[in-house]
Amino acid sequence: MKIPQAQASRLAHRARGALAILIAAAALILGPAAMASAVETPAPTPSASPESIEIWIRVAADKSNVPNASVLVTGPKGFSQTFVTGPDGKAFVGLPRAGDYTLLVDNKSLPAGKGTPPSESNPRVVTVSPGDVEDPAYFLLVPGGTEPSVPGSTNTPGSGHHSSSGNNTDYGALVANLTANGLIFGLLLALASIGVSLIYGTTGLSNFAHGELVTFGALTGYVLSGVLHLPGWIGIVGAAVAGGLMGLGQDAALWKPLRKRGVGLIPLMIVSIGLSLVLRYLYEFIFGSDQLIIPSDSHAAFVLGPIKFTSITLISVILCVVLLLLVAFILLRTRIGKATRAVADNRALAAASGINVERIIRLVWVGSGVLAALAGVLIGYYQTLRWDTGGSILLLVFAAVTLGGFGTAFGALVGSLVIGLVVNLSTLIIPANVQNAAALLIMIIILLVRPQGILGRRERIG
Repeated sequence: MKIPQAQASRLAHRARGALAILIAAAALILGPAAMASAVETPAPTPSASPESIEIWIRVAADKSNVPNASVLVTGPKGFSQTFVTGPDGKAFVGLPRAGDYTLLVDNKSLPAGKGTPPSESNPRVVTVSPGDVEDPAYFLLVPGGTEPSVPGSTNTPGSGHHSSSGNNTDYGALVANLTANGLIFGLLLALASIGVSLIYGTTGLSNFAHGELVTFGALTGYVLSGVLHLPGWIGIVGAAVAGGLMGLGQDAALWKPLRKRGVGLIPLMIVSIGLSLVLRYLYEFIFGSDQLIIPSDSHAAFVLGPIKFTSITLISVILCVVLLLLVAFILLRTRIGKATRAVADNRALAAASGINVERIIRLVWVGSGVLAALAGVLIGYYQTLRWDTGGSILLLVFAAVTLGGFGTAFGALVGSLVIGLVVNLSTLIIPANVQNAAALLIMIIILLVRPQGILGRRERIG
């Protein structure tokens, strides 16, 4: 049916009027809400909030709680509130929404003589996902004091970043710090990755319990330096010796008997996963689930532009470089190193040429234990440590070995440096809680172009 033109005109006029009324109503409803979102967002009570953070401040030496400590929490949409810890050293922060929140402990509010949080963990960025309740944020006080903390300073490798201003100077300093931290983390990762690569090269085993060797070294250093209060160098040397003995014991008690029985690589890999779980929860049973700190000097010992190195950071870098050069010298210039490379290339041919294959494998296990333990204790000095420190980096270790090329120690080194840089620099554009995904993505892309890895050989594929 055709509508007369006059009636159509009236209907159109009424429709425009109704649309104008709807727009005005929407403006009246949404206008105050938009204005409210521009002001500071108050903190809801934790019980009424879908997301919340649990702050816990303790003294590292005796695990005592720290009451009456002030913590500034800032986040999205102008959120900025100060919270004070209770008698149990805890403060519960109700959040208006999910997102990245920066926590800064006011050192002036801490009791005298109890220490302050390490500068690399204060401020700290906590990424809260939708529905997360009481996300933990632990602060352990260590003696010696720290430099004044500024919101937005960079954190330890893998902890993310936030910049307090958007000028080029701050951004350049941030990139410089992330690059330096990435290289340091890459060197520490290389110590652990080389052992995985050598074990795979000589035995064909992908050892998923290697992360527990890293944790074992860190916990040994903690017992010697943090519990027995021995000098730091004793903690490092003791961790290396203990790691070598751990590798020797594992091979003698478990892996050699399984090799003699002709157990296949897939069952061996499953055994390594079981061993990893047993050791990991044994560590938790003995040391608890709290964060542990190996005492070290947190003052800046060397400053290079915007980058500040503590004494333990410098020692870690120097020790890593020396150890990596030593491994390269042994592999390239000594009879044991040449025999190791021969076993990795062709075990049957090496045995036929008179090389004691079992002796070489035993030495590889000892050396891998030493390197993994040293990586663990240096990570423990560089950051705080937990019962699952090695397990938390195991995925990155395998990514570095795969990226560099399975079975080649030098490929593990190159892959570790790439992974360390990618993990840290990726936080410039993605949240810190998904930074490992960036490293794995880079690994996948490179393997699509070069399946054998950066320094691997095609005959090792499969």
